[in-house]
Amino acid sequence: MKKLFAFVLLLALAVGGIAIYARREWRIPGNPSEGDIVEIPRGLGARAVVGLLEEKKVINNRYAALAYILYTGTRNKLQAGEYLFDQLLTIPEVIDKLASGSVYLHKFTVPEGLTTAIIAEKWQEQGFGTKEEFLEAAQGAVDLVRQFDEKANSVEGYLFPETYMFPGRTTARKAIEAMTARFHENMTRLQQTLSPEKWPLNPRDTVILASLVETEAAHANERPIVASVYLNRLNRRMLLQCDPTVIYALALEDRYQGRLTFADLKFKSPYNTYVTPGLPPGPIANPGFASLLAAVQPEMTNYLFFVRTVESRHTFSETLSAHNRAVAAYRKMRKAS
Repeated sequence: MKKLFAFVLLLALAVGGIAIYARREWRIPGNPSEGDIVEIPRGLGARAVVGLLEEKKVINNRYAALAYILYTGTRNKLQAGEYLFDQLLTIPEVIDKLASGSVYLHKFTVPEGLTTAIIAEKWQEQGFGTKEEFLEAAQGAVDLVRQFDEKANSVEGYLFPETYMFPGRTTARKAIEAMTARFHENMTRLQQTLSPEKWPLNPRDTVILASLVETEAAHANERPIVASVYLNRLNRRMLLQCDPTVIYALALEDRYQGRLTFADLKFKSPYNTYVTPGLPPGPIANPGFASLLAAVQPEMTNYLFFVRTVESRHTFSETLSAHNRAVAAYRKMRKAS
């Protein structure tokens, strides 16, 4: 009986000693390299995870970490992904971070006015995947915008420009889902700003007009005026003669050489508004909220023409003669400078 009591006592002391040791080890932070990102592969068991963390010096003691995992019941809760360790963390803080899935998010910035093809290039440049993968995903994602635009044959115009934060290994499809979802959020915001019954155009044509405004107007205060020019021309059944539509038409055929020629203006395409009346058959870029707002709330003007002048600003005119004078004045100024 005395031997059994002694054994139990020794066992209790051993367990208590281990617990004290483990708790002491839990409070000691690791010492990873500054700004170290550690990727936890999918399917890795708890032992392998803590081994990797110890190898990267995120923790100092794998056995203490395993004890904490067993103690907290987080063995099956450790999530795969990339984790940023930019400060010293204790074992509980590290394990809790993995259990909560606080993965490192990569920034993906989509400026206003880009085409889907250029967004695909940025996707590749920023290391998310290949542009081919993005374009293939875009082709298969038309269903994401059909609920808004049943005539849509691509996602062009519906990849909302913004800065996104994506986990590592995010697929192109997931990114496109996020961008189209943000587009829907902003269209709802637009509808709350002004009831669609009061919009000059239907929702689909509004997005198309906004894409023209986005590619022409570099300054926010000019967007509603540019929108008014195109609407005025539409109402008078005048050709829109929007240069970016020609560029888009040529780019679709891989024929754009970086500058427009007079021959390019005659290029036959439904997107070329120098030869095809009305709006193009779809958006030519992905507009931001300011351009969408300008398309539903344009300035009330009689302008029918504009020409780009200094600092990407425009001179607006009501008559062709006034427009020609503005063009001549700009050319004279350029020649003098």
